[in-house]
Amino acid sequence: MSTATPERLHRETAVVRCLDGDHTLVLTDRETVAERLLRTSRKHSFDPDTDVDWAAPQDPDVFYLPPVLASLYETPLWEGLTHRQRVELTRRELCSIASFGIWSEMLLMQALVQHAYRQRFDSGHVAYALTEIADECRHSVMFGRMVRTCGLRTTRPNALQYGLGKFANTVYDPLVKFAGTLVVEEFTDSFQRLTFPDESLQPMVRQVTRIHVIEEARHIKYAREELKRLVATASAPRRRFAAAGLAHATKLMASQVVHPSAYAAVGLDPRVARRAAAASPHRRATMAWAFRKCTAFFEEVGFLDGRARGIWVNAGLLE
Repeated sequence: MSTATPERLHRETAVVRCLDGDHTLVLTDRETVAERLLRTSRKHSFDPDTDVDWAAPQDPDVFYLPPVLASLYETPLWEGLTHRQRVELTRRELCSIASFGIWSEMLLMQALVQHAYRQRFDSGHVAYALTEIADECRHSVMFGRMVRTCGLRTTRPNALQYGLGKFANTVYDPLVKFAGTLVVEEFTDSFQRLTFPDESLQPMVRQVTRIHVIEEARHIKYAREELKRLVATASAPRRRFAAAGLAHATKLMASQVVHPSAYAAVGLDPRVARRAAAASPHRRATMAWAFRKCTAFFEEVGFLDGRARGIWVNAGLLE
């Protein structure tokens, strides 16, 4: 590595050798990143108990998600639903995504504890990891309360997801864990950035998603900077193997994010509805759009190198 910018910025460059050529990464010192993120956290953190109007009325004719984000939008099944059924589907899908968010944030919190345990405890890097864990605790409580306020119960991952989650946290692999963090956070961030500014949606949902977007931006920055540092020291075979494994996991996650009960609640056969969503050009384009920032960053750091790219494309998550 060589110094690429003035010393006061604490930056270096690293070259990642990919099949399409060399990728040059700018690496910022961990403590510099942590200091900025901690400063932002002190200024822009929220308390969902007081910053969300949980008593806001829920109009039965008002959507919970932008209809374009509904998994069946622009399919014959969507056209066959009444307006109230479409609203109900967005309510169910919102709560399904929130349930998935709680599960994935629990995995992230365990990963951050594992990561912090291996670092210098008095460092700013660890201080921010612990700050992010506190954020994620509030987010999980907030999502759970949102689901209850919508009159529903959280859904649990299926047996395969549950088992994979348990296995993942028996192994400390920061390369996969920080990349996986970006997959989940960038995906939900895309959906929520379209949700919170939309004044036609349920007010309570808009408040929840606004809080999550603001605080999650820091988490994405932390994960990106750490992944760049990890990629810079990983061998090409190691990086490509991790990237392919993550691509398979992402393909599975994307197909399971809507719980089957969401379809059954509006009178649809869950198996038929899932097939319709999987075959929908609109849904595939929406999912590729939702992952666009993640895949652009993965391209930059060589995480679409080798077999990983084909897996993302075949899953309909990369154009």
